[in-house]
Amino acid sequence: MDFEALDAWLERLKPAPKVDGMSMLDGYLAAIVVGPCSIPPHEWFFDLLGEKGNIATAHGKQLNAIMAIAARFNGIGETLSTAPSKYAPIFQRTDAGMVFAGPWCMGFVAAMKLRWKAWAPLLNAKNIQYGLLLPILLYCADELAIPAGPPPKGIDIKSYLKTAYHDIPIVVPAIRDFWMPQRVAETSR
Repeated sequence: MDFEALDAWLERLKPAPKVDGMSMLDGYLAAIVVGPCSIPPHEWFFDLLGEKGNIATAHGKQLNAIMAIAARFNGIGETLSTAPSKYAPIFQRTDAGMVFAGPWCMGFVAAMKLRWKAWAPLLNAKNIQYGLLLPILLYCADELAIPAGPPPKGIDIKSYLKTAYHDIPIVVPAIRDFWMPQRVAETSR
């Protein structure tokens, strides 16, 4: 199943999934890949798709969709581990090429909520590492009532948000690197 077919499947899904389209799904998957701890696939698939995310009973188009989601998840992980500079989020775009990063960021934050407390070190605006999440959180602060913290001195948020999406392909590999020691320790337990 290609991304266009997956996007259409997500749109028709009843009840509606946690994500609204391919861009939001991509952000969700990126957060699962780079987050502070492993989350079992059955858990995040259920969170993402509800009953339609039950891997054990999937068949037909549902199975094809789950396989396409798993393929994108694996693709994100492989790119970030072998060629992080080539990582490219799937942002919504207008026909004229204007980028809307908000849906991707909303998907990322939706997946963070699965282990919100584990993300705490990056959510503290007093820590320098908070800057890793800033481009993501600023795009969705209003919708989620997440305090994005004070903007860096001298930065006009409205102007910054016009181009902040350029920072996301840079911060996602950095977030992965930040959590990597914790993830490695998790696997050796």
